[in-house]
Amino acid sequence: MRILAARHGFDAQGAFRDLALTIGDGRIAALGSAAATEDVVVLPALANAHDHARPLRPSSVGGFNKPLETWLHRLALLAPVDPYLATLAPLARAALGGQGAVMIHHVRPMGLTDYTTEAAAMARAARDVGVRIALGIGLRDRNPLVYGDHGPVLDALDPEARAEIEARFLSPMPPLAEQLARVDAVAEAVGGPMVDVQYAPNGPQWGSDALWEAVAEASARTGRRVTTHLFETKYQRDWADRTYPDGLVRRWREIGLLSPRLTLAHCVHARPDELEMIAEAGCVVAVNTSSNLALRSGIAPVAEMVRHGCRVALGIDGQAFDEDDDALRELRLLWSLHGGWGFDAEISPRQALAMALETGRVAVGAPEGGRIAMGAPADLLVLDRAALDEDALAEVDPLDLLFARATKRHVRELIVAGRTVVRDGVVLGIDLDAAHRALREACRAAMPGRAGLWRAMPGFEAAVADSYRRLGCC
Repeated sequence: MRILAARHGFDAQGAFRDLALTIGDGRIAALGSAAATEDVVVLPALANAHDHARPLRPSSVGGFNKPLETWLHRLALLAPVDPYLATLAPLARAALGGQGAVMIHHVRPMGLTDYTTEAAAMARAARDVGVRIALGIGLRDRNPLVYGDHGPVLDALDPEARAEIEARFLSPMPPLAEQLARVDAVAEAVGGPMVDVQYAPNGPQWGSDALWEAVAEASARTGRRVTTHLFETKYQRDWADRTYPDGLVRRWREIGLLSPRLTLAHCVHARPDELEMIAEAGCVVAVNTSSNLALRSGIAPVAEMVRHGCRVALGIDGQAFDEDDDALRELRLLWSLHGGWGFDAEISPRQALAMALETGRVAVGAPEGGRIAMGAPADLLVLDRAALDEDALAEVDPLDLLFARATKRHVRELIVAGRTVVRDGVVLGIDLDAAHRALREACRAAMPGRAGLWRAMPGFEAAVADSYRRLGCC
């Protein structure tokens, strides 16, 4: 048992003063008041509804200012590394940034072992850091290079570059039945209260009708959640309109894919009629503001999503504004862009807070919690109020201070399931600096073996860009 005494506390529903939280068996066992409190603010831990848990920053391999359609291929310059360390590092950074739960959309397996062994290493990393995760098993069966025929792209390359690209990106994809069986195997091996295993098709342009129908059926049968990308870029919007003239979202509704079990990441280019169908089905939309800015994808219509009744959640997508997994800054950016202008309020700070505290937990398969309440999971974030209000000129609402200036540097403690995961800027029980050193050394050592890919990239990216321009998109 532990008593956490805080001068201030709040969740998306309300605020507390001079709060005494009793923590026991991983839950909030009692709520009371305390005469002597620490000068801290306590709130539920943030939940990241969409991420990929990348070991190192993509801009380190030239990924800055690239549209998604070329940026994705840049990630191949990061060599496969130990999946335990590759997961430990981003989850530790997430914890430092206030995240108690993270959705990992695992679309790029390291492939150094069999898939289930890799998943077990990832789950062990999450356990050692101490955060909850959803582990989404990536599924795909088409369009490895562009959204459609990649022949013209290859034809535009010189023979050396073509051979390099074919070797890196055109390996045969496993049969669909085998990919679905992976999900069952991983769920049996690592699923549990702290790890929610999900179906995670990469996105509509990377999956056949047969794949989507099979996933819809499997999710309905097993009750497992599904997470995928939707309408992240204007090129994906154009592809969907050409491929599904009667409407992709309508098609997904017909096959039963739309449901409260479905999370849709991005929806930057979703239309009002599609948002209405998404809302009616009870799907979660994971909004990834910084990622959409960094990859030149656009600004999602979050206020319109809310007006249509969509359940909106905060996502980081492995691409926070400073590539540092700071969910506090990301929450502030989400509200700053979508809260409304002038006196026309669209989304209140508390509504934005609910996206990060409550709806995000639904996406990671841990819907219980996200509030300061008796019996709720003890997933809590403690901020240093004095550091948050260094000027100390007046009694200012700490919720206002959070949206004005909070970043990971204000995190005093992160508690997940009653366990202290972060204290004073340190992730307890692991050596994050050593993990980063090992990852950087491994990737640096592998760079000479990727020299051919590095040389091929400029011509390949130009050919990919030309392929989308030829389609006359948008």
